[in-house]
Amino acid sequence: MTTMRFYYLFCLKSCVLFIAYSSVYAGPTSPPQTGKIPIIHIYADTLPSTDIGLETGRQTKALFPDIEHRYDQHLATIIKPSQYQQLLEQNLPTLLKNMDQAYREELDGVASAWLLTRTNKLGDGLLSLDEYHLLNLLPDLGMAPDGSGLGVMGKASGENGPIVGRNMDWSSSPELRSLQTLTVYHYRDKTIVNIGFAGILSMMTGFNDQGLFLAYFNTEAYSPYQQTYQPPKNVRSAAFETRKALENSHSIKQASHLLSKQAFGFSHAILMADKKTVQVLEYPANGTAKIRTWDSATHTNRPWNRTQQIGVVDCHLLATLPNNCNLVKDSYHWERLRDMAQFSPSQPANVQTVSQILFDTANASYEIFNQYTLESLIFLPVSGSLYLYTTPMNGTHPSSPIHQPYLDLLPTKHRHKSSKYDLNFTLYSWLLLLTMVGIAVWVSLTPSKIIIFHMGFKKFKERLASILK
Repeated sequence: MTTMRFYYLFCLKSCVLFIAYSSVYAGPTSPPQTGKIPIIHIYADTLPSTDIGLETGRQTKALFPDIEHRYDQHLATIIKPSQYQQLLEQNLPTLLKNMDQAYREELDGVASAWLLTRTNKLGDGLLSLDEYHLLNLLPDLGMAPDGSGLGVMGKASGENGPIVGRNMDWSSSPELRSLQTLTVYHYRDKTIVNIGFAGILSMMTGFNDQGLFLAYFNTEAYSPYQQTYQPPKNVRSAAFETRKALENSHSIKQASHLLSKQAFGFSHAILMADKKTVQVLEYPANGTAKIRTWDSATHTNRPWNRTQQIGVVDCHLLATLPNNCNLVKDSYHWERLRDMAQFSPSQPANVQTVSQILFDTANASYEIFNQYTLESLIFLPVSGSLYLYTTPMNGTHPSSPIHQPYLDLLPTKHRHKSSKYDLNFTLYSWLLLLTMVGIAVWVSLTPSKIIIFHMGFKKFKERLASILK
């Protein structure tokens, strides 16, 4: 009987240890959980650019066998036939010509893994190489996402570092919504996370293992692609340059320096966060990019006055830039963010409070969280924790949307202390589990075995504490 109790105790402790390790590590090929989107891991440290694209293409094709058809249908939904040829013949070639060779090779790699056609025909159920290029460059062709963003830092944050959140509002289709994917690039000395769509290599939202976060916002008052538009000869793709900045920077200062040197076709803003602060890089078309901080002077009719908090909408707010906040939605979103951003050292922000702001629907006509919101997310640069909501395939938001946690996207060596919310949840869960286990075991052991169990359990707690650091 004593031997049976000993083996019972050994198996019980082994099960608990297995659960502990499972709770802090998830394999790279784990299927998506309910309410989450797929995660693709690309181990690119020894691969040339073409092979990186080829591997991306293989994995996305395996996940979505009809991916070409889905993207063709999406293009037919968002592009008018009258615009189609102009985009392909006049706008696309310049962007491709000025793109880094490595990214062009990566695009070719994906194309090699997919079934693409040479015929350009909108809505024919097939995807051509030109149409695939078009999908990657939509933000640079005047079809950039709108949205709202918020950053909280310093003593106004209760999360052991800055908090940054964004809503991406973008015209979508069931096909595009079905292809929402996280792509994690593992290089030799860095990891990049692209929060986007299967097989799309450009980036509108992403972060790296150094805690740098970048998110692209449209700041054109009206959509230029609806008019005749010829890009400048030296124009670069902002969507690919955003990714490049993440691959070559570890701070806002470095990223803003890289992005400010380029010429882009349209006005936009980049919401930027690192482990210390949150800022906005505002870029007026044919102008000079400038940084806006939480205490920068804004246009007199767009005051902010929120300590260690910063907002972003689809127009330029810096007093030194032209005031292009002409749309009612932008004015309302700015004022609404300002009304809700009331954080302070005595009432600091956390994941839950920022989540409430991003899911705000106070105004039925100009909601921050609206029918066009395709994704809503919160990122903690210090811990590398991502909280993400993606719109369901049917396009209807649930009555109680949730920012789902994605806490294991980065390699363990790059993850730091999680948010207080995550830590408390973990500790309370383990406390409950261990209490139940302790009661069950205690009543079944003799005094001598209790001493042995206590010694072993002490070592287990020390090991668990080191894992959760």
